[in-house]
Amino acid sequence: MSLPIATIFALGTGIELYGLKFVSDSISILNTVSLIMFTFLIGIIVGQSYGKEVFERMQRHLMSREIPSDEALTGVVMGVASMLLITPGAVTDILGLLIVIPITREMFKQIAAHIAKNRIQSGQLYFFFKD
Repeated sequence: MSLPIATIFALGTGIELYGLKFVSDSISILNTVSLIMFTFLIGIIVGQSYGKEVFERMQRHLMSREIPSDEALTGVVMGVASMLLITPGAVTDILGLLIVIPITREMFKQIAAHIAKNRIQSGQLYFFFKD
């Protein structure tokens, strides 16, 4: 693993631990664990609704070099929200919940559309990973 990636993971872990400590100091450890388990459950439910087929649909859009449809963008950001909610931590849960809320979801869809446009223009025919 390269040094920048290791640094990002270490920094992210430190931020998550500090966030969990802050939340547990505010609402107690038992309530913090309950909140994490609740967001885990929400993540599982969202993940069941927006699963692997949504990412495959996004791949098809990119392979055909066309801008993804609104439905595909919604599915991708909701899939990312599911992954964030399943990951235990305060910061990832906040980001995941912001994506799940319809009002703020549009901002994340615009970010995903921008990433897709950049991938199409640069000739990268995959969204996250190569096949």
